[in-house]
Amino acid sequence: MTRDEKLKLNTVTKKCQTCLFLSIGLVILLTLVKMVFSNRAATWGRDLESIKKQTFAIAKENRRLDQELAQKTGGLDNLAVMAKEKGFVDKPNYQYFTSGPTVAQKLP
Repeated sequence: MTRDEKLKLNTVTKKCQTCLFLSIGLVILLTLVKMVFSNRAATWGRDLESIKKQTFAIAKENRRLDQELAQKTGGLDNLAVMAKEKGFVDKPNYQYFTSGPTVAQKLP
């Protein structure tokens, strides 16, 4: 084998080694990225499940409070009548006062 052939073979071998190392590095990098995203997705799923449980518990507590309110006052209709008797209103009447012209508008 001549020196030129050895040099060419050595160059090809170095290129193959470089491609091999880059390919292995890319596979490892992509594996790590996939692991990170899978971990995040699992965490989001766990958080979502926790929020669903809290929502269900709050809805259950709301139903229980509605039942207690209905038992104590005789229902929401009776409670609305009692509120009106005590001076509470259903739809308040708001009055808005407009301000006069500003100082900048008064000046000549």
